[in-house]
Amino acid sequence: MDNTPIVIFGYNRPSHFERTLNSIFNNKEASDTEAFIFIDGVSNETDELNNQKVISIASRELKFRKTTVHIREENIGCKRNIIDGVSEVFSVHKQAIIIEDDLILGKNFLNYMNNALSFYKQKEDIWHVNGYCHPQIIHNKKNASISRLVQPWGWGTWNDRWEKFIQEKGFEKNIISTLNKKLRDEFNFYDLAPYWESALKLDQLNENSIWDAYWYQTIFLNKGFTVFPQVSHVQNIGFDGSGLHSGKSKMFDSKINTAKTINFPEKLKESKIYKFNTYMFYKKHRLIDYYNFHKSKFSSFSNFLVWLKNKFKG
Repeated sequence: MDNTPIVIFGYNRPSHFERTLNSIFNNKEASDTEAFIFIDGVSNETDELNNQKVISIASRELKFRKTTVHIREENIGCKRNIIDGVSEVFSVHKQAIIIEDDLILGKNFLNYMNNALSFYKQKEDIWHVNGYCHPQIIHNKKNASISRLVQPWGWGTWNDRWEKFIQEKGFEKNIISTLNKKLRDEFNFYDLAPYWESALKLDQLNENSIWDAYWYQTIFLNKGFTVFPQVSHVQNIGFDGSGLHSGKSKMFDSKINTAKTINFPEKLKESKIYKFNTYMFYKKHRLIDYYNFHKSKFSSFSNFLVWLKNKFKG
């Protein structure tokens, strides 16, 4: 089996970019894998120095079988850089693994991605292979699950699925917000992940530059399935305030799988256990957010009883 090419996107974060590359090289498959690196042009003078450092790192003799570096002459933004870069690679390759510069990849990441892309390439209802997984209460670290959710932190797909996204111009319109509430809540996962629809709205107002919510929208509207490992092969280190979209948060922290994911479901049916696990993940953090918002009212037991009494009156 030929190793799937890797598409890497970097901009303005040299330390993150280098950590991401080093984690890829911990995968034994990296030395026999072709890599394409896309670096966006700078949007302001402040970013110039850091972006030059990113370019310098990418220009080294890297440990891939072959490396092609694309440096944008101007800043085209996250959305265009990723959509154009992935499309360019798909003009010559049938499948690809896509990585951004704020991820730490486990040593079995490439093994999992290559095997999953090979296993499901003829199953056109599978659109997307996720490398990250939300922490799961019930799991088997050697198993994968079928879902309808998307998590774009270390992922892969095939050129025919991506071509539908491009042909349908799924990256131009916010269709989700025109649907009924039931479908919108389903897209936003019981309305526990409303950031997906919010991202679409902000991009339409030119207040954001995102691609992943549009890709998820296209999969959702086509009733597509995705694949998740039951234990994550990816850790996102971008929630340190350095990223364009992430801010600061520990919500999505995950331990990296030390085992190989080797068991892939043949039947294309959404896993109820995976869905339950993910529901509990979001519900837990919704309760944590609720508590943190109101915790000043819980400074004493008597204060808590007063708050509770008023809450029930309301």
